[in-house]
Amino acid sequence: MKAKFKKLNLLAHHREREKITSVLQELGVVHLELDSSFVNKTIEELELEKNKVNKALEALRDVADDEQDFPASTTAPEPTADQVIEQLLALKYQRDSIVQESESLRKSRQKLSPWGDFRPENIALLIQSGLSVSFWIATNKEFNQYDFTQLVYQVIHRGPDQTYFVVLSQGEKPSLPFEMIELPTIGLAEVKTRENELGTRREAIAEKVRSYLPYQVLLEKKLTQLNNEWMFQVANGSYQEYGDGAILHLKGWFPATMEKRLLHYLQREKLSYTVANPTADDTVPVLLKNPKYPKLFESITKIFQLPGYYEIDLTPFIAVFYPILFAYCLGDAGYGLILLLAAIIGAFTFLKDARNIAVLGIILGLFTTLMGVVKSGSVFGLPIVGNDSHPILTYLAQYVVIPDDRGVVFNAFNVALLIGVVQILTGIIVSIINRVYYRSLLASLSQIGKLLIVVSLIWIFLADMQGVAALHPFAIERKITLVLGVLLVLFFHNLDLPVLNRVASGILPLFFILTGILGDVLSYVRLFALGVASSVLGLVVNQIGMQIMGDQWWGILLGILFLIAGHSLNFALAALGAFVHPLRLTFVEFYNNAQFEGGGVAYRPLRKN
Repeated sequence: MKAKFKKLNLLAHHREREKITSVLQELGVVHLELDSSFVNKTIEELELEKNKVNKALEALRDVADDEQDFPASTTAPEPTADQVIEQLLALKYQRDSIVQESESLRKSRQKLSPWGDFRPENIALLIQSGLSVSFWIATNKEFNQYDFTQLVYQVIHRGPDQTYFVVLSQGEKPSLPFEMIELPTIGLAEVKTRENELGTRREAIAEKVRSYLPYQVLLEKKLTQLNNEWMFQVANGSYQEYGDGAILHLKGWFPATMEKRLLHYLQREKLSYTVANPTADDTVPVLLKNPKYPKLFESITKIFQLPGYYEIDLTPFIAVFYPILFAYCLGDAGYGLILLLAAIIGAFTFLKDARNIAVLGIILGLFTTLMGVVKSGSVFGLPIVGNDSHPILTYLAQYVVIPDDRGVVFNAFNVALLIGVVQILTGIIVSIINRVYYRSLLASLSQIGKLLIVVSLIWIFLADMQGVAALHPFAIERKITLVLGVLLVLFFHNLDLPVLNRVASGILPLFFILTGILGDVLSYVRLFALGVASSVLGLVVNQIGMQIMGDQWWGILLGILFLIAGHSLNFALAALGAFVHPLRLTFVEFYNNAQFEGGGVAYRPLRKN
């Protein structure tokens, strides 16, 4: 569901510009059509200040993991935000310089390591005496094959693949078919000494940065103030000017539920305005407004795109289908229980600041636990059906209603396809409703035709190919439905074309419908395949773990460790697949059949944070 919006047009004298912007920012409900290209000196200065604060906060976050108790000083006056920023930036600059120097020393150490700890001044003495000293690297094979009888050389180091050697010569350095390198002008011992010094200096700077952690809130407030002022300035520059800039016009959007409150402010400030409903040509912002349960799935909707203002929000449908698809993929009651318990614990610990994610995890864990019993039936890879090893498994066997048995019509494979058919048909119905509601009944006829084609094809498949006896008497009806659907697609798929051109160009949409429905339905086989894969891998982990255990205590310990590690890895892989593949089925198959266009602009009102 989406909130309904209304359009606000404001007219004002140029002297009221800042007053109007301030009023709108205080009110905090109007989404303005801002001019993102507008820049002035104040905005540039604010962006520079924001950049400084962000860098200062970044310096604090770098040491936040090692945070200790560093109370603010009580003997000296409290520093201002600007003073804290300048001091942190100075420390950050010193630390960055040390990091760069450390990286340079690290590269020097890597170059010097094969050559050992020699003194560079000794090399300089050799050069002063008229000798050339060159350092070479060759592959072991090339080095062994080369004739060195005319050279004075010394092998310094032999690695598994390469040989490092030095050549002494009079005058010019010799020309050899090997790689000659230039070594740093400092020795290995000096490099290590300087690295230790830099490490000490870096830790000292980190300690100083930690002492500013109590001022993090102060900097965050400063950043908020700068963001508010930046937004004020951008809004101030987004007015359209008329009459040499004397008359200003500003357009914005607000939720219809806020109309009474907004008009009260505007009338109190004696501003000139008009309020109107949006038209089809307007770029209206989007504010998702779903009940509590579907609202949990808005984060999934936003992974792809927000819906456009003139189309149905598909979040409520995602809230129905996604948990089913996820549970079908993960497919093991034991893994579902682990996910459920982790989400419950997380809601009070590591996810206490993201309760929506925790609740979503609880829902997915609960669905998976139930699905792991009713579909195929497995608990940590142990099959429920036909397993008498434990009374609990025997008890749960009575609730397995979707077995893997090919002889059962509603087996795990067929039910996966059935879920796909239901979701695809739902998407087509949604597209029909969307066109009727936002456009016209005439515009929806082609989608009605697609629905009739899909239904009739499924009908023909079940009656004529699968031999479902209950559908045999309706042979004429299913053929009429197919022909009617084809005609609706041919004649109404593109209302902008003349009728004859429309019919001629309708062959391609028909081709996509007929071939697409098969590909879309078969895509849902991945639900079955992923569920089987996780169950089979769990079963293999159990078999190997039991073989490792044996009768010895150490075997039992190793077996338990293997079971924990194996099931953890299998759970991680299965959970990743169960998260990603339902997203693909949602954003490709379901969105495509629902004719989802997206591209919605998020509602961001001008307000003070």
